[in-house]
Amino acid sequence: MNDHTAPGPPAGLNPTDPEQDHAEAHIHPASEMLVTDRAHRLRELVPAAVTIGLGVLVLVLAQGIRSGVRVELGPPFWPTMLAWSLIVFGILQVVVNVLRGVSRANLPDPLSGWGIGRMLLTAAILVGYLLLWNVLQFWLITFATSVALTALYGGRGWRPLLVFPAIVTALLHFLFVVALRVNL
Repeated sequence: MNDHTAPGPPAGLNPTDPEQDHAEAHIHPASEMLVTDRAHRLRELVPAAVTIGLGVLVLVLAQGIRSGVRVELGPPFWPTMLAWSLIVFGILQVVVNVLRGVSRANLPDPLSGWGIGRMLLTAAILVGYLLLWNVLQFWLITFATSVALTALYGGRGWRPLLVFPAIVTALLHFLFVVALRVNL
């Protein structure tokens, strides 16, 4: 039997109750007021501009790749694809975050000493990873880096600190050494 009644409010909601109207705003965040003041728009414009600028820089540098190989998927192909992806996503950031505005729930937390310290420690770990690239075995430094980053970002217990980095290391080893045959 078909019931062709018009859909009403969800069961248990009274459309005249102001508290339920507040709950409806959380159920449907599109109806939430967006932050559109100048300071927040400028803060959202900075990463978008950096993304677009980096994309343009990579695009310009990719045009200078000369390999002598005339194939469609030659050496400039992937940097060019990366560049266009950065440009498109940067424009998307401008449209979604700068022109439209940002919901209050998506505003980042204020900077803290722990956040800045974690960012600097992440950079130090990754620089150490690059410096040890030709000194130690690929799988060893990848495993150690994965353990350090997992611990830094909240992994506790033996499973997250050993199993997850082991899986990441095995996947990267398979991808680069076995599948792509990159001499690491």
